[in-house]
Formats: sequence, structure tokens, C-alpha cells
Amino acid sequence: MTMFSRFLAAFAILFVVAGSMTAPVQAQSSFGRLAETGPRNARDWAEQTFQHFRRALRRSDSALHTTGGNRPHSTTLAITIARDGSVTNVQILESSGSSAMDTAFIRHFSRIKGIPAFTPDMNMPSITLPLPIGTRRG
Repeated sequence: MTMFSRFLAAFAILFVVAGSMTAPVQAQSSFGRLAETGPRNARDWAEQTFQHFRRALRRSDSALHTTGGNRPHSTTLAITIARDGSVTNVQILESSGSSAMDTAFIRHFSRIKGIPAFTPDMNMPSITLPLPIGTRRG
């Protein structure tokens, strides 16, 4: 047996053995973080959705800052989400005391994309979630 054929035989054995011992594949985002996998149930969905809302608030548009977002405010929104994950309605449940700030919150959260679609155990056409927001001096 030549050196090349021994190499091919060893490679073939390694390929078969390694193929049977593979770990589950995890996606990685372009920033090196592990990408979120889709939610498995309603609890996972709610957790991922609220994490998405928190990230969206941190990335809030400049209108929140120009309307007083750098001052302490407290407000509560009601965000309605359809089965496909799209935001269909945003309302103020508790005002921040500033109509400009309330309008900026409605505009910002109405534009959110990337909310996961409902899981099979979520048997409703839409869901309305309360989202309390407390801003702090920034």
C-alpha cells in the first residue's frame, strides 16, 4: 500500500468516525455572538420578545432623546403583536407626562421588526403585552 492510499484510508476512517460524533450546529451572528434560535414554546417566545423590546429601547431613535428621553420618565405601553410577529398596535396605558415623549415611544415601538412568530402552542390571532418603561438620566 502506498503512502497516498494509506492517507486516503485514514482520512476515510476519520471522516466516518467524525461524522457520527458531530455536535449540534449553532448559528453565529456576524458579531461573534451565538444567534438566537427560534422560541420552542410560549414561555420562550415571551422571553425572547421582551429581550427584543429591551434591545430596541437601548437602540432608540434620536426622537426619544430630543423629546426628553434623557430625563427620568415612566410610562407603560400596550403592544399588540400578530401571529407572524408583526406589531399591529401600540397604545399608551400610562403616560410619561410628556405628549412628545409618548408619541416618540408609540412611533419607535410601532416600527420594531424581528419579533419571532408565535409558537404552535400559542393558539390566538394576536397578543397584547404591557411594557413598562422607566427611563433614567442618560
